[in-house]
Amino acid sequence: MEINDFQVTPEKLKGKIVSDIAVTLNAVVIKFTDKTYLDIYLDESAQSLKTSTNKLED
Repeated sequence: MEINDFQVTPEKLKGKIVSDIAVTLNAVVIKFTDKTYLDIYLDESAQSLKTSTNKLED
């Protein structure tokens, strides 16, 4: 499985339907019905939150 990182923009997330959410101590992953994921995670080296999106390909 290959993961592609993309710049997260609010316009690309509008209208998507959330199908699942996972929350851990260091990350939140939101799964949409189109198999796109939004990851919000703690970058411990920079001590900041980062975001990325990826899509699973069949």
